[in-house]
Amino acid sequence: MPRSIGAIRRLLGALLVVALSTMFMLDAVSAHEHREVGEYELTVGFLNEPAIVEEPNGLDLRVQMGHGDAGVPVEGLAGSLRAEIIYGDERLPLEIRPVFGEPGAYKADVIPTETGAYTFHIFGSIEGMDIDESFTGGLDTFAEVASRQTMNFPNQVSSVGSVQTMASDANDTASTAMLLGVGGLVTGLLGLVFGGMAFARTQSRRPESSTAISGVSQDASD
Repeated sequence: MPRSIGAIRRLLGALLVVALSTMFMLDAVSAHEHREVGEYELTVGFLNEPAIVEEPNGLDLRVQMGHGDAGVPVEGLAGSLRAEIIYGDERLPLEIRPVFGEPGAYKADVIPTETGAYTFHIFGSIEGMDIDESFTGGLDTFAEVASRQTMNFPNQVSSVGSVQTMASDANDTASTAMLLGVGGLVTGLLGLVFGGMAFARTQSRRPESSTAISGVSQDASD
């Protein structure tokens, strides 16, 4: 009997893990955009939700024949589908590859470096049918990329971008100070040069003046 109770407990524990994993996966997929394209359904979103700036993430793409729960996963599309991620005017091609153990699921890696809405552009063909679809993050689709500042705990850690900005500002300030210092040094040197030249001219005139005065004195005595 004790062995039976232990086996039942282990079975219940395994079922609980499976249930929690399933709930997690369903919650993650629900944060994606589901779109019907012809007889297929595409599900698109970020691999990791919530999406945080400067954290490893990527494209999560799922393709099935049919719609809803009755859909059948479509495999073998890594060679016929292409993708790119878009932010403002910036575009980056993504390498789509199948997810091991998940038929009809594909992914591509990217690290977002700015907060806001990103667009996944999926194009190419699905079993001979051409597609060209864009999926943009938003309230009704999938998550936008959020700042890490509101989620840091217990210490606030500056993002790499902000550190680079501060370093750039400091470098600009140092460059400006150096230019001002060099300008002051040059001005000082020029002042010394001109001062020396003026002093030299003054010294060169003194003997002539003395000779002239001596000549006048000699004439007067005669």
